[in-house]
Amino acid sequence: MKTGSKRVLPSFLLRVRATHHVTAWLLVGAVIALIVSGIYVPAVSSTIIVGAANLDAMVTDLPPLVIPSLPQYSTLLAANGSVLATFTSENRVPVKLSAVAPIVLKVLLSSEDRSFYSNNGIDPRGIARALLANIEGRPIQGGSTLTQQYVKNILELQGGAAVALDTIQRKINEIVYARQLTRELTKNQILDGYLNTVYFGAQAYGIEAAAKRYYSVHASQLNLQQSAMLVALVEAPTSYDPLTNPTLARTMRTQVLHVTYLNHQITLAQERAAVASPLGLRPSLPTTGCQASKVPFFCDWVSNELTTLPALGATPAQRVATLEQGGLIIHSTLVPSEQAAAEAAAVSIVGVTNRVGTAIVVETPGTGAVTAMAQNRVYGLDATKNETTLNYANSSSPVGSTFKAFTLSAALSAGIPLTTILPAGSQYHSTVFDNPPGGYFNNAEPSSATNLTIAEATDGSVNTAFVQLEEKVGVLPIAKTARAMGLGDSLPLSGPNAVTYKEGSLTLGARGFTPIQMAGAYATLAAHGLHCTPNAVAAVTLANGISLKVSPQCTQVLSTAVADTVTSLLAGVITSGTGTGAAVAGHTLAGKTGTTSNFGSAWFDGYTATTAMAVWMGDPRGVTYPLYNVAGVGAVYGGTLPAEMFKMAMTSILQGQPDVPIAPPTEIYLANASEVVPDVADLSVTNARALLQALGLVVTGPINGVAGTTNPPAGTSVSRGDPVTLSAYEGPAP
Repeated sequence: MKTGSKRVLPSFLLRVRATHHVTAWLLVGAVIALIVSGIYVPAVSSTIIVGAANLDAMVTDLPPLVIPSLPQYSTLLAANGSVLATFTSENRVPVKLSAVAPIVLKVLLSSEDRSFYSNNGIDPRGIARALLANIEGRPIQGGSTLTQQYVKNILELQGGAAVALDTIQRKINEIVYARQLTRELTKNQILDGYLNTVYFGAQAYGIEAAAKRYYSVHASQLNLQQSAMLVALVEAPTSYDPLTNPTLARTMRTQVLHVTYLNHQITLAQERAAVASPLGLRPSLPTTGCQASKVPFFCDWVSNELTTLPALGATPAQRVATLEQGGLIIHSTLVPSEQAAAEAAAVSIVGVTNRVGTAIVVETPGTGAVTAMAQNRVYGLDATKNETTLNYANSSSPVGSTFKAFTLSAALSAGIPLTTILPAGSQYHSTVFDNPPGGYFNNAEPSSATNLTIAEATDGSVNTAFVQLEEKVGVLPIAKTARAMGLGDSLPLSGPNAVTYKEGSLTLGARGFTPIQMAGAYATLAAHGLHCTPNAVAAVTLANGISLKVSPQCTQVLSTAVADTVTSLLAGVITSGTGTGAAVAGHTLAGKTGTTSNFGSAWFDGYTATTAMAVWMGDPRGVTYPLYNVAGVGAVYGGTLPAEMFKMAMTSILQGQPDVPIAPPTEIYLANASEVVPDVADLSVTNARALLQALGLVVTGPINGVAGTTNPPAGTSVSRGDPVTLSAYEGPAP
């Protein structure tokens, strides 16, 4: 900085940007020049300091500083008003100055701004020090007043261009705004704002969040040594973090304590005692977000659902910001008593430590309101502690025979009567669909019965019978019915994963769906054919007090007659079929078991007139890990452990509720439809039998050769379910 015996101004003054007032830069530069030159003339410096203090009067191109509202917590409530979770973009808990321990203020002002209550918002010498450090490429030095630091925090909250400015320009802006705040706010208001915006590290913003994060106390409970540690963090939250760098943190705490003593805010004895004390950390994780919720998986689903509400923003990103900063009150559909029942069933029968996962979703028919969502895992990232963030209720898995409810719905909608006879058998080779190796088997829920009615095939969950029923209805009509009942885009009708008309395995539940979808689909039957999209939000109250009611999206997708008739069939599954293990004493229920090929997953989906429930069980690693030897059961069918879980949860939910009878099957589906015996002469016996069986007739007679006459003869009017005897002769079919 010296040339011979002459003293010159710093070179940065020659590079002042044209957009700034040269006078303002010269005044600040003059302060720096005096310090650099080693000259301190009180009279001259006083004049310069006065000039620097009036920079705000010279810089006219800055907009007024607007203090933004601090991000507000959004709160998730249960149906009874109890708090389930809070959401925020930052770990910040605003508190009033009166809720901060007085010792915090003594330590803070001693360390950061001794003249706070008497200065005009700036410290010219500190400014000069910081600017000089920047010019010389050194780290920015201290010297900013608390008011300037508060301005810096405000600008960071605002983000955008103000944060992107170079350091010198930002310093000039901070000076101007600090003077503005001093004129417009009281000192205590500035101090209050500073303590609620300053960052203390470890994702803790504001003194209350910091007190909780490091010491698990409120800001009003902080003692001397704790206060000194937190004040030290203000300078370098990462470097001085006592959680990760305790040695350096303790050194910095000691320095803050000594400065507090030198400023006569504590005694020497108090300083020494505090210096000698351990750090005494009692860290707490933030209590916001779904990870801290009582119902983390439900909370996570609600968060995703809120990103679809247009009232919260034009884009998903804007809706997330509203959720995390907008101070919303979210009124959810969750019923705590039903949640407790679902959680008990999800964990009690197959424990948290079991390799097998479980999920239960409970929904109210006619509204789509999801009242419970539970699984047998802890929410978290440590798999060794049986933690996961994967919501099993919203994860797809093959549904097995629970899909047969959609085949029944489509069949009745197509006018096929319940008296239709299905040849069934232990094995079936379709001439219509693609066949798996060896044809279709009743391997999951074995049965070798033949010539079954639809009701009998439903009770026994007979795969071969349902493939034959699927042949009568058609794959695509069944897929369209399932889509309308709630499976939607998970069952595409076009594209690379589209359903094909030869996909005979559709009725057997080879495709995957989520427990949320299955609960909604079965609730459609309980609601007499009215499908309501599963939902978790009943209303949202905005920060301004305006309440937004979220109406359920409901559509009548089945006729009442069809839905109630299917319900009567599924009631038989529980009274005399594969689902007897799900029966609840004193209540009429309907439901369906489901077991996938090779025991990859198992389900029980069922309902009463008021409550629908889907229960899933499987290994979270995938269906290639079969459900063998689980909780004392050698091989898990849908009628075993899933039915037991359903019964346990439903028993608790229905306690004290009256029984609501299930509607009987509608008469039109009980009528025997009239058919005419076709002429099958000279067809192969195989084809002749298939043609007759497709009409719902029970065929007896030979199984090989060439078809001859029938008894009754061709052209005779018969009813579905009637017997037809086929004759045959040897020889090749023409």
